[in-house]
Amino acid sequence: MKNKVFKHGLTVFLALVIAAAAFTAGFFTSKCARSGNLSSIEWAIDIIEKNYYFGGENDGFSDSSIDGIVNDHLDRYSRYYSAEEYKALTDSNAGSKSGLGISYSYIDGKGVYVASVVGNSPAHKSGLRAGDVLKSGSVNGNTAEFKNDKSFKKFLDGIKDDEYFNLNSVYGQVYTTAKTRYTASYAYLCTNETAWCFRDSANGGLALYENPSESKAYLPDGAAYVALSQFYGSAATEFSVLVEKFNAMQCTSLILDLRSNGGGYVDLMQQIAGTFTDGKKEAAMYSRDKKNRREKYNCYPEEDPSCRISKDVKIYVLANSGTASASEALIGAMICYGVLEYKNIFLSDYSQEYLDWLRENEEEPKTRRTYGKGIMQSTFVNDKTGEALKLTVAKIFWPDGTTCIHDKGITVEDGCTPVKADWQHTKYDEELQKVSEIIKSS
Repeated sequence: MKNKVFKHGLTVFLALVIAAAAFTAGFFTSKCARSGNLSSIEWAIDIIEKNYYFGGENDGFSDSSIDGIVNDHLDRYSRYYSAEEYKALTDSNAGSKSGLGISYSYIDGKGVYVASVVGNSPAHKSGLRAGDVLKSGSVNGNTAEFKNDKSFKKFLDGIKDDEYFNLNSVYGQVYTTAKTRYTASYAYLCTNETAWCFRDSANGGLALYENPSESKAYLPDGAAYVALSQFYGSAATEFSVLVEKFNAMQCTSLILDLRSNGGGYVDLMQQIAGTFTDGKKEAAMYSRDKKNRREKYNCYPEEDPSCRISKDVKIYVLANSGTASASEALIGAMICYGVLEYKNIFLSDYSQEYLDWLRENEEEPKTRRTYGKGIMQSTFVNDKTGEALKLTVAKIFWPDGTTCIHDKGITVEDGCTPVKADWQHTKYDEELQKVSEIIKSS
């Protein structure tokens, strides 16, 4: 098969590494908000009063900075960005990044836990995957033991861009990598015989490549496993290309992995939802703003039959407490379209060890459910200064018009199937192996 190539005209985001294991669930739209002759603080207050879902009237906005107002008066999903921060954010969300490409946390007695690895990043190309645990690193013959997250960060900070170094896993593997610029990939596909992923193309952008070494022998016959990490960059295009490959291989079931997918842009969710509608224009979701005005967001129906998932395909979804926002909306759309049953949604049932670790790190322990984010943010840009405000502007409802999972999530009580999971992710993904056995026996 000829490799499909798609290009991005992007500016590189100069971030060193995605630091910390926590994620920010997101579901975003963008708007331009003209400032006229307003000062920055007046512009911000005006935007908040007109658009912020949970009130926003100016009753005590005495802070002298926009940051102060956002931090002290608005919800945790709202945020202020300087012009430089907003430029860097948009470049990163478009898929253009620089650095190593991991998120991590330090676990006492174990090492540096790799929570996620960005597709096509230097870390990913080296073979490093989510769930691995790193004990040390070496560069130019010097070895550093990782005794906490600060020592790991210090090690990375001391390495120059494009300088190769080694990361040593507690499992015995050595990963040789470097911090460099890359275009992020958000999806890949594998079966029990082969795998397909997106890598740099000689012509620029990303191209689809076969990599049989990434196959998972334990997957059911006829099944294709597709992991979708976020709704950013080229995620929708990648998903469409993989669906075409799925159909070309005549797969009969799809295992869609949305674990720890914290969401992203509405329009990408609409595009991916259109893959499941048999070419029909269906609602992907609805929103209601602070004045109870309802807006319908249709899916983008896929015109090419080779890029659609047939109604005859059996669909399974993996989700966890990090599955949020756009991911939860996509699951809701598939349920409302009649292509996904609750019993075929597999939810991580975390070990007590992991739940205790979350509490110790002041994170909310959630298990046997998705995150539960049914609200949407819009980003308003000050066209005079380039600064921006991300505000919660609406509640989100599934295509049935009534279901909102905010603060509840999709749960085992809804009829989903719990699956034991020792940690958020593990090196050999025993959770996926258990799901595969359940599917085989059903």
